[in-house]
Amino acid sequence: MNDHLSTVILARVSSKAQEDEGYSLDSQLKLLQNYCHSKDLEVVKIFKIAETASKDQRRKIFHELLKYLMKNKVYNLAVEKTDRLTRNFRDAVAIDEWLEKDQDRYLHAVKENLLLHKNARSDVKFMWNIHLSVAKKYSDNLREEAMKGWAEKLSQGWLPSTPPPGYMTVVENGKRIHVPNPQTKTLMQAVFKKYLESSQSIASIAEEMKLLGIVSRKGKPYSKSHVQRILTNPFYIGVNRFDGKDYPGAQEPILTKALFDNVQRKMHGGRPLVMVRHNTPLKGLIRCNDCSTLVTWQLQKGRYYGACRRRSTACKDSKLLREDMVESIIIDMLRKLVCPSSEIIDWVTETMRQNHQNNLEDRKLSVASIQTQIDRLKRMDDNLYEDKLAGDISPEQYSEKHQRFANERNELVSRLTKLDQTLTRRLERNLYILKLTQRAADLYQTKSPDQKRFLISLLFGELIIEGGTLTASYTKLTGLIAEKVFNTRKIMEVRK
Repeated sequence: MNDHLSTVILARVSSKAQEDEGYSLDSQLKLLQNYCHSKDLEVVKIFKIAETASKDQRRKIFHELLKYLMKNKVYNLAVEKTDRLTRNFRDAVAIDEWLEKDQDRYLHAVKENLLLHKNARSDVKFMWNIHLSVAKKYSDNLREEAMKGWAEKLSQGWLPSTPPPGYMTVVENGKRIHVPNPQTKTLMQAVFKKYLESSQSIASIAEEMKLLGIVSRKGKPYSKSHVQRILTNPFYIGVNRFDGKDYPGAQEPILTKALFDNVQRKMHGGRPLVMVRHNTPLKGLIRCNDCSTLVTWQLQKGRYYGACRRRSTACKDSKLLREDMVESIIIDMLRKLVCPSSEIIDWVTETMRQNHQNNLEDRKLSVASIQTQIDRLKRMDDNLYEDKLAGDISPEQYSEKHQRFANERNELVSRLTKLDQTLTRRLERNLYILKLTQRAADLYQTKSPDQKRFLISLLFGELIIEGGTLTASYTKLTGLIAEKVFNTRKIMEVRK
């Protein structure tokens, strides 16, 4: 092969729709390959950039292309048109530098009938600069329109990106908004509280989140750096942080500001204010419904007493809480979870497992669209094989497309598997909590304040004081267990 005829092709789809259908990519490759054939150019490598690829991925592919051109002494680069090659001046400079280093190097922009090289005429370079400017304007306009959408969404109080764990995205009145996720809200509240324990670190919290089944959208455990970003994200207290700035959020906060601020103090080298005073099992757990502040604890005459900030008349007239009396209420509620019949616990366990199987079936039905995509890829792959046998495409084209179909199909199958794994982790957590409820009353009385606090966070929803009266509620799962236990005891009493 004549080295001066060696050519690299770069194809880039211009929209996700075209990428999904494959038409734009195929048409580009056919156009460029026919062009190279007509010019006796030898294609040695094909690079592809998907519009759905991230900015980092696009830059990585572009740099790989430049590296390949120089390392393998390729003299020709063929693209459909300028905006398929670059949409910014930085990359254009890199292309210019590549051309300037050897007068035998050429850039072919086929549809624009542009042949750019070191000694090209001034009007050719002028047209290159015009096409480049148009491509840059297109890119800038896309970003400008996106920023307008982001700004409008932020002004309405909504984050124009994925929410952190503890929240989920729903569609309301045609708009995508973020609301607390009932499956992970309580877990994330417990995670923030647990971090305040003196023995906890970013690494231990990352491991705790993994054990609780709090994972990324791809089903992977969060890294330590990601956990740190989660613990410092003000989204949990109603603030949207976007592009380095904070905006008032319309989402429902799931953390109190006091708890969040204490986490930030510890995160940045300080100690939470409550921890400096006392390490009571009830710190940060009880909220006053009259003034919306947390109950803090003080040691007086050998006992811990708790009070809110007393910002309302109702608060000022109420008595202080005694730690031992509150703990007695907690222990009594934990005892109510102990079922007198092991058969009932076995029945509940089996019911959970059966519900898990039903959920798997329901989930499989709900992802019918994914299965449809898998079937569609299989049909396309079968048709591709027939084209190969008929000689309509070359073995190289078949191999390339067949691999792409296989990769896409494997990704879809992986998504289905991850859905099942998510349900399995939820079942394992629910079974763990079920077993825990049967021992919680005894465990509570033998554990450290930090362990007691985490136990309360797992099994109880909110602890609220209103008018001096304490109200404690279970989480949804714990409440269902308590209901089953109550009904069992009632039946057993009637039988007696």
